[in-house]
Amino acid sequence: MKHQESVFDTLDRSNASLLADHQINQHFRTAHWTNDLDRVSYHADKVHTLSFYVKGGEGSRRIDVNKGNGHTGSLCIFPQFHESQWEITSEFRFAHLYFSDESIKQYASTTLDIEPRLIEIPDLTFHEDERLMNLAQQLFLSELIASELIAQELTAPELACNPTALAKEQQIQQIFEHILSDQRYCLNHSAKIIGGLSPAALIKTKEYIHAHYQQNIHLAELAALVDLSEFHFLRMFKASTGFTPNDYLMHVRIEAAKQAIKSNDPLVNVALNCGFSNQSHMNRTFKKWVGVTPGVFRKLTKSS
Repeated sequence: MKHQESVFDTLDRSNASLLADHQINQHFRTAHWTNDLDRVSYHADKVHTLSFYVKGGEGSRRIDVNKGNGHTGSLCIFPQFHESQWEITSEFRFAHLYFSDESIKQYASTTLDIEPRLIEIPDLTFHEDERLMNLAQQLFLSELIASELIAQELTAPELACNPTALAKEQQIQQIFEHILSDQRYCLNHSAKIIGGLSPAALIKTKEYIHAHYQQNIHLAELAALVDLSEFHFLRMFKASTGFTPNDYLMHVRIEAAKQAIKSNDPLVNVALNCGFSNQSHMNRTFKKWVGVTPGVFRKLTKSS
């Protein structure tokens, strides 16, 4: 059985050099690499990867399939469970976005009202898409600047927060919107949708969560709303939305907190009014989901 690991972990063990690395939040991570004279085999099962060739790539070749050679601006997508073999014969620079399966399915469900079970990330090598290339350039700008400074043995402390995790998350959402709206990418229209909550049951559950997110909501009461066992409801809700019920509740609380934080209301009040047990609980959860603390988020939104 082949050893499974993330694309990042595979590169970390190869000849590739890591130039910049940014863990945005629990779902997103970006990295900027350079590599030369190497053979790399991916057996990745953890996350999806969007790869963008920053400079060069003519010496990069996928040897398990014949896709030609890369070049500056080339795009690759390595879906979860992706496997491939690569030969590198000349130096090139590339940037990666690592994103969880949950993140794109949750975005599809909550923002675009797309059935998450239709989402199937494609395996693409040296793909040409001008819009996606432009979005990738915007996303990786800070990593490109940072890597140049590292190469020149310079330092720039301000790069640690420029652009912010919040700005990067918004850029990633633009990428998601593009690939979810383009029929060449993620939608598997031939998929047979089995199981999940009925539309009426899903609407009823969501409406209940939105109406009671300030309170403690238990799995048993959500299951009772639609006459299902807790175990069955948990599986059906996750299939229909991409979220567990608890994660969906946290999503609603975070979105409510984002709006409340924009006011001058003390953060302790925001926390209690949005269903968090205290301000520390909100701070931890908000940082995990958004990538910045509520205090930093307030400063960023007021300065924008």
